[in-house]
Amino acid sequence: MFASYRSVLSVPGAAAFTTAAFIARLPIAMIALGIVLYVSDITGSYALAGLLTGVFTLSAAGFAIITSRLLDRYGQYRILPGLIALHGVALIGFTLLVANGSPRPLWFAAIAIAGASQPAIGAAVRARWVYVLHGDGRVRSAFALESILDELVFTIGPLLASTLALQIALPLPLVAAAGISVVGTLVFAALRSSDPPPSGGRHSDLQPRHAWGQPGLLVMISGATGTGIVFGAFEVSAVAFARGLNSAGATGIILAMFALGSMFGGLWFGSRQFGAPLPTQLIWTSLALFIVLVPIPFLPSVLTLSIAAGIAGTAVAPVLITLFSLTQRLVPPHLLTEGLTWSNSGLAIGFSAGAAIGGSLLDTSGTRAGFGLAIGGAFLALVVAVLFRERLRRAIRPPVEGPPPVALNDEPFAGPTPIP
Repeated sequence: MFASYRSVLSVPGAAAFTTAAFIARLPIAMIALGIVLYVSDITGSYALAGLLTGVFTLSAAGFAIITSRLLDRYGQYRILPGLIALHGVALIGFTLLVANGSPRPLWFAAIAIAGASQPAIGAAVRARWVYVLHGDGRVRSAFALESILDELVFTIGPLLASTLALQIALPLPLVAAAGISVVGTLVFAALRSSDPPPSGGRHSDLQPRHAWGQPGLLVMISGATGTGIVFGAFEVSAVAFARGLNSAGATGIILAMFALGSMFGGLWFGSRQFGAPLPTQLIWTSLALFIVLVPIPFLPSVLTLSIAAGIAGTAVAPVLITLFSLTQRLVPPHLLTEGLTWSNSGLAIGFSAGAAIGGSLLDTSGTRAGFGLAIGGAFLALVVAVLFRERLRRAIRPPVEGPPPVALNDEPFAGPTPIP
């Protein structure tokens, strides 16, 4: 099962950039939970905590499209350092504003800036994989590896965030997230040998200039939104569920079990090749996610929820691997980072909706309604996959094998263009 992952990690420079990317995106799993724990404890409102989390992820989703386009055009090493510096300052600023009891509009402004300046590391590292592998068949294994690392992020992150918040100080997860993200992103940006060459904004008139509008991409965004709702609603509901049983410290365990299950599901799914077309795989993986979530609202204890979360998590990574593999086949090479970011943004939009709506449901109707929203998100993803399977099948670009062509750019470091 591990042979395919050893193969991609043996590519020169791959272990270094994927490790740096892992560190850079570890705070992603700390920030949302950190906001919920911090704000709900200080204000007593899950609705406000969920709304702030939603603003953060929504601004991250919206501006990631712009910043990822800049990464494609000017190169990751030029754009990432400035972005991450602003992100770290805004996150620390938000923490201080909440601690000082500043007017709440300032809270929303600061967290929106922190989200807008959060680099799309997940898309950037996947673009590097396509570049260094030159379009060979190992790209799917590389994407699977990154999905597994995403789940490892969401295994470690919640445990770290809940431990720092509940054992040391409530704002500490956000402070730590700022520091970790700055260090990891700067190291990632410094690894120039694997950085895809910038396009310089010059392409043939026959090439599309934006990923938006590529056939099938809107379908992927819609499906990703449904999956994101699962994550947002489940996270805020897990916090409320554990606190309702006077076991707030168990929140990290529940979320870690969810991510750990997904990691094992991704290890198995990503190491195998399936004969079914990718759109069909998306239907089956979305169906599996919907089915395993159905019992969760009816569970009575932290122990049963933790076990069920681990089982449900096994269906998460296969959905994400299929989503990103499909997206990679829908967009042209010079728009790869932007295209992947659109799918990431769909996840973020769904997460914001799930956290914000879920927080309101928790305040008015309890945890069963919050977990029910997560099931609704999975059902939305399944419906999208079923209704638009043929559209996705027709939109998939055939894989291109062989050496990459020379990039059309006006940079002094001319090089090949990544090919899906």
